[in-house]
Amino acid sequence: MPVLNGINVVYLLICGIHLGVIAQKHLQHSDNPSTYNIGGVLADPESESHFRTIISNLNFDQQYVPRKVTYYDKTIRMDKNPIKTVFNVCDKLIEKRVYAVVVSHEQTSGDLSPAAVSYTSGFYQIPVIGISSRDAAFSDKNIHVSFLRTVPPYYHQADVWLEIMFHFGYTKVIIIHSSDTDGRAILGRFQTTSQTNYDDIDVRATVEMIVEFEPKLDSFTEHLIDMKTAQSRVYLLYASTEDAQVIFRDAAINNMTEAGHAWIVTEQALHANNTPIGVLGLVLDHANSDKEHIRDSVYVLASAIKEMMSNETITEAPKDCGDSGVNWESGKRLFQYLKTRNITGKTGQVAFDDNGDRIYAGYDVINIHEKQKKHVVGKFYYDPEKAKMRLRINDSEILWPGKQKKKPEGIMIPTHLKILTIEEKPFVYTRRLTDDEVNCDEDEIPCPLFNATDGSGW
Repeated sequence: MPVLNGINVVYLLICGIHLGVIAQKHLQHSDNPSTYNIGGVLADPESESHFRTIISNLNFDQQYVPRKVTYYDKTIRMDKNPIKTVFNVCDKLIEKRVYAVVVSHEQTSGDLSPAAVSYTSGFYQIPVIGISSRDAAFSDKNIHVSFLRTVPPYYHQADVWLEIMFHFGYTKVIIIHSSDTDGRAILGRFQTTSQTNYDDIDVRATVEMIVEFEPKLDSFTEHLIDMKTAQSRVYLLYASTEDAQVIFRDAAINNMTEAGHAWIVTEQALHANNTPIGVLGLVLDHANSDKEHIRDSVYVLASAIKEMMSNETITEAPKDCGDSGVNWESGKRLFQYLKTRNITGKTGQVAFDDNGDRIYAGYDVINIHEKQKKHVVGKFYYDPEKAKMRLRINDSEILWPGKQKKKPEGIMIPTHLKILTIEEKPFVYTRRLTDDEVNCDEDEIPCPLFNATDGSGW
């Protein structure tokens, strides 16, 4: 019995220490807020209504929301005027102590207003989750310090380009891109990823020629003439819809959209009204599904706040745009928690890279058929078992330029060859014909000699 009592004492002591640690941890974070306002800067009334519904439903999801914690929505409509947007964010969101802001916009209105939301919120370290902005500029954390997004930037399509190159066995390409931030970003992404992820030089896609053009093209013919001198006949194009129309027009005139050529383009170029038959392109999954992105962004945020609450104290969000001295440290920490999220959402697997850009985004591989018909011939998708992206393409369904079913070789094979013979004994012997000889012997071949120095020959 004395031994048993000793064990009981030790057991009670350990339990006491354990419960004490739990109590201490609870007390340490008991001053976390019990209510969290989430801001929404949204494009239309339908999105605002859906945002409110998602927040309301979230409060009943115990997987994401701890007991005695409640989320509230605070929404405003996106204004096309970025200056008005700044004032609205200050007066109607920050004044309400929002802990994060979800932002969307109409694709036709440009990215100035979402950028204004990002600048304003970022100044006070309030995280911003974009659900529609895909410009490369938002990846710059020196400018958009607290911005992340549930959609990938356009330049991430370079990752899929490389997988397509590997699938078809193309190892030499020509990259055509606009001379803006996005165009240069996709070139950089392609080159860096190719060198990093494809160690075997025999299968790695190398860039034979880079063609950079100024946006708002009038003509592309001069560039096409230069491209004809290259060996590669595989063209990777990043251009706006308007510039793509000019490029396709001039390429058709120069017979560079016919059999033997391969064009692989980004999303914007697929919208051109003269996209040639045989072009391959990419379309982002759920690109226009604002409701699904709103849902995923809210749940990503709730997941981050829940983990942060269990690890540290969250201080109240800033309330006054007039106080330039506010440095909301909890906002910085929340942004770091957000970047580590990895959840299965309505738009697929939702995770982020160090820039806060969406990774694991899926794409449809599109093939242009006759009458501009877009035909899905493949999929770039997330494999949950391997936790990585995979490419699946149905080669038999692809219609290539020139209405061909056979994949182009991807390089120009010369048809006019010049043969140079060099005397190399004992493999090649040469002799000079005598003055009275007209023809070579039966086992000989006439080889004219040309002197490049003085232009003479014999």
